Amino acid sequence: MSKNDLSKIDARAISDMKTGSGIGAFLWSLLVRLFVWLATLAYRFSGDCRAWLPDAVRTSAHLAILFVAVVGIAVSALDWPAQAAKTSSEPVFSAALNTNAEPFSAPRDEIRPLDVELQTEDASEQETDAAVARLPQPHTEIPDRPRIDVVTYTVQVGDTVQSIADRFDLAPETIMWANPAIEDAPDLLRIGQEVAVLPVDGVYHEVETDDTLASIAEEYDASVQAIVDCPYNELESADDTLAEGRMLIVPGGEKPYVPKLVTPYEGTAPEGARGTGRFQWPVRGRITQGFWYGHRAVDVGIRTGSALVASDEGFVSFAGWTDVGYGNLVVIDHANGYSTYYAHMSQIYVYEGQAVERGQVIGASGNTGWSTGPHLHFEIRYNGVQQNPFAYLP
Repeated sequence: MSKNDLSKIDARAISDMKTGSGIGAFLWSLLVRLFVWLATLAYRFSGDCRAWLPDAVRTSAHLAILFVAVVGIAVSALDWPAQAAKTSSEPVFSAALNTNAEPFSAPRDEIRPLDVELQTEDASEQETDAAVARLPQPHTEIPDRPRIDVVTYTVQVGDTVQSIADRFDLAPETIMWANPAIEDAPDLLRIGQEVAVLPVDGVYHEVETDDTLASIAEEYDASVQAIVDCPYNELESADDTLAEGRMLIVPGGEKPYVPKLVTPYEGTAPEGARGTGRFQWPVRGRITQGFWYGHRAVDVGIRTGSALVASDEGFVSFAGWTDVGYGNLVVIDHANGYSTYYAHMSQIYVYEGQAVERGQVIGASGNTGWSTGPHLHFEIRYNGVQQNPFAYLP
C-alpha cells in the first residue's frame, strides 16, 4: 500500500470525525495502518529467510552428523555388563551348570543319546543360576597328524630329489632309498616320473628269501622294534613271518654311500701345475640342488653352452665321457690333495695331462649323462673324499 493510499485513509478518517463518525473512525484507521505495517514486515522477513535458508540447512545437517558421531563414540566406550542367559525349558550348554537342576522333563531312567556327567571342583560356583555364555571361536586349529601310508608323487618341472624331500618334510636320502632308479642316479629325474614317498625317514625294503626282521634291521643299522612299531608295516611282533616281495619301512635305516669313480690320468704331471687351495665358482647361476648325503656336490642351473672355468690351478686328470652318470666330465687334479669335478658338459676344451690356470675356460655346460635339465654338477674332493663345496667357495 502506498503513501497516497494511507493519506487518503487519514483524510477520510479526519473527514469522518468532522462529519460525526468520531473516535470509532479514528480507531479503525489505526487498525488498518497496523495491519499494513505487519504485512510489510512479514513480506520483508520472508524475503530474508529465503536468502539464508540454504546456509541454515547445510549447517544443521553438519551438526546432526557430528551429534551422531559423538553419540556413537560414547556408546562404544561404555562397559556393558554381560547378559545372563535367559531361563528356558530347552537345554543350555554353558561354562557353569547347576548340577541340582533338571534340564529335561523326561524321567531319569529314560535312555538318552548322550549322557555327560559334569562335576565342579568348588561348590561355591553353583551359588548362581546365571550361566556364562561361551564366546564363539571362529578359528579352528587342525593339528598335524603323522602320515602312515606310502604315497606316490609325480615329478614336475624343476623338481629335484632335494625339493621333493622338502615338500614332504623328509631327508633327501629317504626319497633316494625308496626309489631304486633315483638311488642309481640322484641327478636324473624325468617329468611325469612316479616317486614313492615314505611317511618317515628311513629305507624302503623289499623282503627277499630268508629275510628276518633281525637281518633287515642289522643290514640298515636300525632297530627291530622300530620296524614292528611302524603302523604301515602292520606287524604284531618281532617273530612275524615275512612273505617274499613284501615291502617294509625301516624307520631310521641307512644305506652305505658308494662314490662314483673314474679312471684318472696316469701320465706325468706338468711341472708347477699346483693349486693354491683357494677355489672360485666355475660358473655363476642358480643353485638347483645343494650338498646332501646322496648328492655330495652342488648343482648350478645354467643354459647349455655357458663357459665353465677351472676353480683353481692344476692339471687335467680326466677329460671325456663316463658311464657312471656324469656324461662328459673334466677332472682337475690340483696336486695338493684336492681335485674338482665338472660334469654334464656339452663341450670339452682341454685334454688329459694339460696344465690349467685358475679361471681358465675348460669347456661348456650341458645336459649329458644322468641329468635333468642343463646344469653343472660340481664336486670338490680331498684325498678322494667328497667335500661340501659351500665350505670352500666364496
